[in-house]
Amino acid sequence: MDDHPETNEDKLRRFLKEASKKLQETQNRLREAEDRAHEPIAVVGMACRFPGGADTPERLWDLVLAERDAITGFPADRGWDIAAGGTGDPDTVFPGRGGFLTDVAGFDPEFFGITPVEALAMDPQQRLLLECAWEALERGGVDPRSLRGSRTGVFVGGAASAYTGSVVTDSVTADGYAMTGGLGSVASGRLSYTLGLEGPSLTLDTACSSSLVALHLAVRSLRSGECASALAGGATVMADPSVFVEFSRQRGLSADGRCKAFSARADGTAFSEGVGLLLLERVSDARRAGHPVLAVLRGTAVNSDGESNGLTAPNGPSQRRVIRQALADARLSAAEVDAVEAHGTGTSLGDPIEAQALLATYGGDRAGGAPLWLGSIKSNIGHTQAAAGVAGVIKMVLALRHGRLPKTLHVDSPTDRVDWSTGSVGLLTDTVDWPRTGRPRRAAVSSFGISGTNAHVVLEEAAENGPGGPEPAVSEASGASAAPGAVTPWVLTARTAPALRAQAARLAASPCVEAAPADVGWSLAHRARLTHRAVVLGADRDELLSGVRALAAGGSHPGAVTGESGPGRLALVFSGQGSQRLGMGGALHARFPVFAEAFDEACAHLDKELDRPLRDVVFADEGTRDAALLDTTAYTQAALFAVETALFRLLRSLGVTPAVLLGHSVGEIAACCAAGVFSLVDAARLVAARGRLMAALPAGGAMTAVSAPAAEVEAVLAAAPGPVAIAAVNGPSAVVLSGERRAVDEAAGELAARGHRTKRLSVSHAFHSPLMDPVLADFAEVAATVEMSPPSIPVVSALTGRVADDTLRTPEYWVDHVRRPVLFADAVRAAESLGADTWLETGPDAVLAAMVADNLADGGRPVAAVLRAGHDEPRTLLTALSEVFTAGADVDWAAVFADVPAHRVDLPTYAFQRRRLWPEPGQPAGGWALEATGHPLLGSSVDLPDSGGALFTGLLSATAQPWTADHVVLGTTLLPGTAFVEMAVRAGLHVGCGSLRELTVHEPLPLPRAGAVVVQATVGGPDDDGGRPVSIHSRLSDGGAWVRHASGVLCPPAAAEAEAAEVSGGAWPPTDAAPVAVDTLYASLAERGYDYGPAFRGARSAWRRGDELFAEVALDEADARAAKGFALHPALLDAALHPVFLGAPAGREARLPFAWTGVSVWAPGASSVRVAIRPSGDGAVSLSLSDASGRPVATVGSLVSRPVGAERLRSTAAPALFRMAWNEVAAAPAGTPRPMVAAGRDAAGLPPHPDLASVFAEFGEHTPPWVVFPVRATDASDVPEAALESVSEVLGAVRHWLSRDRGDARLVVATRGATDAGAGTDAPDPAAAAVWGLVRTAQNEHPGRILLVDVPDAAGDAGLPAAVHTAVTAQETQIAVRDGRVLAPRLTEAATASAAAGPLLGGGTVLITGGTGALGAVFARHAVREHGVRDLLLLSRSGERAPGAAGLVDELRASGARVTVSACDVADRESLAAAISAITADAPLSAVIHAAGVLDDGLLDALTPDRLAAVFRPKVDAAWHLHSLTEHLPLSAFVLFSSAAGVLGNAGQGNYAAANVFLDALAQHRRARGLTATSLAWGLWDQEGGLSAELDGAARDRYAGTGAKALTTGQGLALFDRACATDLPLAVAAPIDPAALRARPRGANLPAPLRDLAAAHPARPDDPVTDRDATRVRRLPERVAGLDEAERDAVLLDAVLTMTAEVMGTTGPDVLRADDEFTRLGLDSLAVLRLRNLVVDATGLDLSVAAVFENPTPAALAAFLKEEFLADSLHAFVDTLDDLDAIDPDVVEDLLDDDVLDRLTAVLESLNAKWSGK
Repeated sequence: MDDHPETNEDKLRRFLKEASKKLQETQNRLREAEDRAHEPIAVVGMACRFPGGADTPERLWDLVLAERDAITGFPADRGWDIAAGGTGDPDTVFPGRGGFLTDVAGFDPEFFGITPVEALAMDPQQRLLLECAWEALERGGVDPRSLRGSRTGVFVGGAASAYTGSVVTDSVTADGYAMTGGLGSVASGRLSYTLGLEGPSLTLDTACSSSLVALHLAVRSLRSGECASALAGGATVMADPSVFVEFSRQRGLSADGRCKAFSARADGTAFSEGVGLLLLERVSDARRAGHPVLAVLRGTAVNSDGESNGLTAPNGPSQRRVIRQALADARLSAAEVDAVEAHGTGTSLGDPIEAQALLATYGGDRAGGAPLWLGSIKSNIGHTQAAAGVAGVIKMVLALRHGRLPKTLHVDSPTDRVDWSTGSVGLLTDTVDWPRTGRPRRAAVSSFGISGTNAHVVLEEAAENGPGGPEPAVSEASGASAAPGAVTPWVLTARTAPALRAQAARLAASPCVEAAPADVGWSLAHRARLTHRAVVLGADRDELLSGVRALAAGGSHPGAVTGESGPGRLALVFSGQGSQRLGMGGALHARFPVFAEAFDEACAHLDKELDRPLRDVVFADEGTRDAALLDTTAYTQAALFAVETALFRLLRSLGVTPAVLLGHSVGEIAACCAAGVFSLVDAARLVAARGRLMAALPAGGAMTAVSAPAAEVEAVLAAAPGPVAIAAVNGPSAVVLSGERRAVDEAAGELAARGHRTKRLSVSHAFHSPLMDPVLADFAEVAATVEMSPPSIPVVSALTGRVADDTLRTPEYWVDHVRRPVLFADAVRAAESLGADTWLETGPDAVLAAMVADNLADGGRPVAAVLRAGHDEPRTLLTALSEVFTAGADVDWAAVFADVPAHRVDLPTYAFQRRRLWPEPGQPAGGWALEATGHPLLGSSVDLPDSGGALFTGLLSATAQPWTADHVVLGTTLLPGTAFVEMAVRAGLHVGCGSLRELTVHEPLPLPRAGAVVVQATVGGPDDDGGRPVSIHSRLSDGGAWVRHASGVLCPPAAAEAEAAEVSGGAWPPTDAAPVAVDTLYASLAERGYDYGPAFRGARSAWRRGDELFAEVALDEADARAAKGFALHPALLDAALHPVFLGAPAGREARLPFAWTGVSVWAPGASSVRVAIRPSGDGAVSLSLSDASGRPVATVGSLVSRPVGAERLRSTAAPALFRMAWNEVAAAPAGTPRPMVAAGRDAAGLPPHPDLASVFAEFGEHTPPWVVFPVRATDASDVPEAALESVSEVLGAVRHWLSRDRGDARLVVATRGATDAGAGTDAPDPAAAAVWGLVRTAQNEHPGRILLVDVPDAAGDAGLPAAVHTAVTAQETQIAVRDGRVLAPRLTEAATASAAAGPLLGGGTVLITGGTGALGAVFARHAVREHGVRDLLLLSRSGERAPGAAGLVDELRASGARVTVSACDVADRESLAAAISAITADAPLSAVIHAAGVLDDGLLDALTPDRLAAVFRPKVDAAWHLHSLTEHLPLSAFVLFSSAAGVLGNAGQGNYAAANVFLDALAQHRRARGLTATSLAWGLWDQEGGLSAELDGAARDRYAGTGAKALTTGQGLALFDRACATDLPLAVAAPIDPAALRARPRGANLPAPLRDLAAAHPARPDDPVTDRDATRVRRLPERVAGLDEAERDAVLLDAVLTMTAEVMGTTGPDVLRADDEFTRLGLDSLAVLRLRNLVVDATGLDLSVAAVFENPTPAALAAFLKEEFLADSLHAFVDTLDDLDAIDPDVVEDLLDDDVLDRLTAVLESLNAKWSGK
């Protein structure tokens, strides 16, 4: 009991103590929370790209310290066509200067697993960010691959550049990657995706402050624990000069292109490019990981100007606030900051405001009187926009580290708009030293965005030996200790062999190699491990550098090991007796504590069983008694076990992870101990007992190695006189005999007599022979006491030659192991079958390595040995590790340096192997494959392998071809028609057809005053006469539709030689010709509308003789010099036509060349000619051109001109509107159609089957070639539901059909009345039509497997067999059968007139579904502004709550419209009816625009009825409800927004395609009933939101594959008006580019409706009805027929690699490896689909996409194709036997000679014998 009860005072005291304790704990927690909120963040790594070649932080520091100005003229390699000084508009005059990156187009796509095709479409900002991210991580000592799956954040400041809009669109195709390539959000997302980072990932755009705001968010994320590390920064690349144009309009640009920050001469900013990324970590984490701490981020802050004196104007009070907030976050006073890197853009408004804010915050109360130093890096490199803030941070981090503050340039005197006397702020007009003041140096950086977002960051130098300071970087693993002269490994890896050499060259040239070799080696060991690898070993710097330089030069070096990594499945092979040697492992014992500890531990256990300490025996001096013991079996086996156990421990500590273990004899015990079968104690007892018992046997046995096969040896041993056996089978002809000496000698002698080599082995006993029998019982007793466990690593038994099973853990196994032979050869082959491809002998010498190599099926795999007698042990170990590492095995090189005092050094970053990826203007994507022609108009060319033709491209502008500006007709600058002749002739010369048989000019080519025009000349393959088609197209360089200008036929010059004789000769001028004055010629031409400038005023003199004209024409001096680049300068040939107008009647209309015939150029490059012009019938003329000596220059057989009007010339090409035409297909030649059956329901009287499953059950492998699946008639009572049911049913059938290879069979999906087939009078069934959308997609995803047929009714079924036969013969995939004719769909250009605004949408209420969405809003505005609509009903699910709805309504009402926004689910009939009924009577419903819709994309295999329904509701259900609820109303317009996806069947959009074809058919259905309707099948819109927003990246990829470009808003609105003004029920509004269609990759299936536009048929497998022309390219099965297996494998692999390269867009298969995974190469599902199609085309096999996914490498796919070819061959063989079996035997004997019959009989008997027992 307590004798002293607690008093109240005690209770109070106790309470106070507890309260005080809790208060203290609370205060501590609050302090910790507060500390976390202000935790300093370390800058661990930095990487950058800035103007002036500053592509590293070090080079940026050199630039600013050297006071260099990096401003230059505009780049010449980006196709910019705006000259310095602007466009001539006084509002856009600017200096053509800025700060530009030197290699913005360079990129190494393969390094990042990106195909060149995709990389070309990527914004260069994304590419440079990828490079900088990798470099920042490398510089921070982080292996980028180690971050995969980590909470690493990515914070990128920047905005999407104009690259994908103004550059990529100039290419023929961006191959569908333009969306992801151009989106700003992908800038950060691609970093996270590529590196596998799973922390926050965001891109933000606050204009000039973007990167500093990104840094602020990264700091906050790190402090909160949201991410463990972060990449933060920004990027800006200017793809076009638009920012210069825009800012020049605002008068915001400096006159000389330089930023004069805070200078009295400041006159504006200067724009530049840049990229900068920082790697950030919490200081404590960085210190713990041993990462460098370059500087510390103490505080950050962000705010906004709010409502100020202007959106873009700087705001001084807000700047002061953000500075104070940052200081508070840093817990610092203003006086504790020494310098500020200012925003300092050099504007007369912004700089003074910023300076006043700095004076007010930092300028007062400066410690010690030192001013705040003020500078701006913009004076060196310009305003890098989104990267400006990070540029300042990098500069100040370097200034902190170097202790110097660089000079700010261009400040002759400070601006007088600032009262500098109000505070102590000093401009850095010179570089100053940064003195130490007893506290850390500190600096701040400011960035202020044009939209009002301000950011401020406070930096502090890293303490030298305090938190964040540098210290030795030491790892802990193997515990190696350094010694003078110790061998050091330098490890280098790269993605490719050239990159590896470049990496070595960088290292050799880097100053880091002056550091201690161990410092360099330790730093290299922490780099990423890539495919191509090298390890350079050396004992000193000179040896290491010698090896590195040899590697860089592509040579070899004794200390360098190189290789390309494979799977790296490593097998460790433990040596047996015979490999022992004195001192084995001694040097490793001295250098590696791990080895020493393991060896000593094993010896301690073994010593309990031995008479002498094992270590003394192993390390004994030679000649001593202990040394002699090593060769006695008791000590030999124990010593080998101890050494090998220690070697295994050492290898594991160095990161070596074996896939399989095996051992030779006693080595197998060491292997099993390593695998955990035995404990070390038990293994030691077992080994010691084994050796002790064997040693106790009497001597007298012998062992002999024989080079003979085991079978032969066994036969010899059977006759031996005494006990002898095979002790080991080490190889195919490597056997060891063991037994009694006399018996062994006799057997060996017999084998020697047979010519086999023999060698007596030096052994104490006859191991693995009958002489071991006396010890077996005793050994069994010991083995029975040993505990055995399952192996943790697979073990291959050398006793059985197979993978070890449970018998490995029985005493009997180990007794047999003593007695029975070692089946080492079988064990090696078994390990190889497990996948082992790299081999490492783990023992004291290389005694097994050669045996391993001899037994491998793949003899080229690396086999190394850990130790070799007579060689330095550490070097041998490291060499062996190098050999297996370069082959792909894991090695932890950092562990080699454990306990070695190594410091991190700054290594050179990765040597990216960049290629230029920037489409030249007018150049197709993939332009790196184009060849330069040197021609002034057609600068590039590429051969077209399929046709044997060629494609030529060029860019025309007044800048590039100034003479074109002098050809003005009727007020329009035109490319002269003679230029089309020049381009055609030049293209023809390339293919040996330099003469023009004919050329027709279809459209003139107006040239824009600004900008450029892309031209293409395409030459096709030769016809029977050697002629080749030629066509010339153009479009504006910033996009638009392609226009065909000319087409014709080229022919070889020989075909025109006769015409050369007609060239004028003799006296000049002709003696009987009269002179004609030419001095008024050009004045009279001007009256007719030809306003020619000097370049085209070439007529010098003229003569007339009857109706013949003769003249001399010449180019002016400037153009004469350029004439050599042309076949015939267009201005010269044009001038040769001018004399035709001499004496012509006044007022004659302007005419342009129309049809040229028989044009040949005999002497290219002429600058002056004589010309004879003669009539040539029907108003045509012929021309003969010669030089001054009378030699022919050119001839024109005939030229016809035609009049032209000014209006036609002024019209600009608008995107075409297309309609669906139905062309008749020629009937197939008479023949018997293939067998057909019907599945599901009756059709055409075909044999019926309940479903597809029953067809397959009946016919099995012999499925009939044509299986008809009739689509059921729909229930008209609920059309949307019927459509969904029909499409769902067909989806199931199609998926069932595609689920396996059906050989030549095809599924025929037959609909009734799904289309009007162009008749325009029949009302199609919309539900059946929807099936067409789905099946079109199926055809594109699985080419050649499905045929789509429509008949009008049940009676039409009778024509199905013949129609299908016709379709297949013509390679048509979609047909309609009408009145016995077979029709195929084709898109063709619709004839339209300009629509008059107003009447199109009537005078009442216009209802727009999806009305508040992006596209709905566009058309709401258009209806009000252009069509005069005054009443709008906008329907959407969210109604007035929709984003932007309120602003839209305000805008429309301000334009005078009455607007109602209603929340309505338009798929709900009652809800829609209520909305319509609410329309007021004074403004009745007059027009409907149905713009609602959603996407849910997925390949056919992934579609379900639910996913169909999700897309159908807002499209199909809503459209039908709109129709049924308004069909009684007199609407002026009923417009359905459909999609080209339905017409074309976009892959991956089967549900969306089906829904949109329903809309198309509904419009036709209404028209047939006399109701208004237009279905507009839109292409992609080039805008954020609306239909564009519905599309993901894959959908945009597929869309681009159709050859279409994105519509601008203006183009879309114009097409809308034109479509509504036509009587077309379906109009396709997509700017489809025929040239892009022709440039589609081989194997990219061409939708049937596009064939006429592409003027080509798709590549397809041979159909089962007709063969292709005999001259077709041989398919793969034909190419490999007759080849041996190795040749066949090589051809197949090369073919797969070539097809893969084609899909990727690479230059060839050489850059690919057989074991590259398709997904790692960047092939997404769309690319895999293309690859599948290529394979189908090349092989004729009917493969599924799954076959490619299941064989995910080129090697695997090639092996799969090999198996498929073999299966086809077997099927063909069996079919042949069936045919033979059906023939009368006598006939067979007559057909085949006896030798053939005998061979056939022998083959059949052999097969029967093989299979009879199965």
